[in-house]
Amino acid sequence: MAQIKTIGSNGQISLGKEFAGQNVLIDNPEYGVWTIKIGTFIPHNEQWLLEKDNATKLDEALDWASNNQPTSTDLTELENSISSHFNSNNDNN
Repeated sequence: MAQIKTIGSNGQISLGKEFAGQNVLIDNPEYGVWTIKIGTFIPHNEQWLLEKDNATKLDEALDWASNNQPTSTDLTELENSISSHFNSNNDNN
């Protein structure tokens, strides 16, 4: 349904209260022509999550996490293990 709106002196138009707070994509293919679409948009820094390989890896990680309960870690033992690993690497140099 086409509507006629007047652009205000501040350069804005109102789409109606039912659209308040929603994200819109505005395409401007040529001067004076706009296409406005309501949607959910992904921030640029989160788009990598939807790339095929990354989505598969994330699904696998979530499956693994749901099937493997967390266990306690002895932090002193972990520190000693890491320290001995780095010390043995330094001895080889």
